[in-house]
Amino acid sequence: MRYLISAGFIALAASSVAFGGVVNVVTFTNHAEWHDAPTDPDMALFPANWDIHFRTDTMTEVTPIGGVASGGAGWSRWTATSSSGEIVSTGNGIYSTPAGSSIILNFTGPVGADHSGLRGIGGGFQFFNSAGEFVPGKIWLKLSDGTSIFKNFNNQTAFAGFWLTDPTLTITGLTIEPAGTAAAANFVGIDTLYLGYAGTTAPAPGAIALLGAAGIVANRRRR
Repeated sequence: MRYLISAGFIALAASSVAFGGVVNVVTFTNHAEWHDAPTDPDMALFPANWDIHFRTDTMTEVTPIGGVASGGAGWSRWTATSSSGEIVSTGNGIYSTPAGSSIILNFTGPVGADHSGLRGIGGGFQFFNSAGEFVPGKIWLKLSDGTSIFKNFNNQTAFAGFWLTDPTLTITGLTIEPAGTAAAANFVGIDTLYLGYAGTTAPAPGAIALLGAAGIVANRRRR
């Protein structure tokens, strides 16, 4: 399985923008391997009793309104905005305009006990110049504790995916931005978005009541 351990990510404290510790993230460049990783016993990304849920959004179905794109449903809702302009649809994906601007994704769907939290994300993330050629870029993951981590992309890949394996953290946002000395003249886009949720499944309310009556309700481990 082709993957890179978290050394490729650098953690930044959101408040002080100072270098922090390495966050436990696994990076993939193959979609099938990213998708299968949570249930691969050799990788053991999550406890065996955790459930995994996925959603795929093809950006051909996204129509920006007022320069803002949105998608998903229920637990996987998201919005995409431009850092200094608007989100535009090409029919095959979305990109941020004008040149030099970033795509900012925020995940707005409620995270219920049946899906726990967003811990995996992947997609066809694009970094290109006005001629459509690949250029360097950067992806930031915003985490539930207020910190952010980033990875630089200096080589072209059709897919990039990440799993955050720290059981106390989830992904709350993602930013795709141009990088390098010519960043102000370049663009970023997404053609497909993959979301992966992982966590324990809570018992139904009726089951909880029965367990309470029997006096055997155990304290749930903090996620």
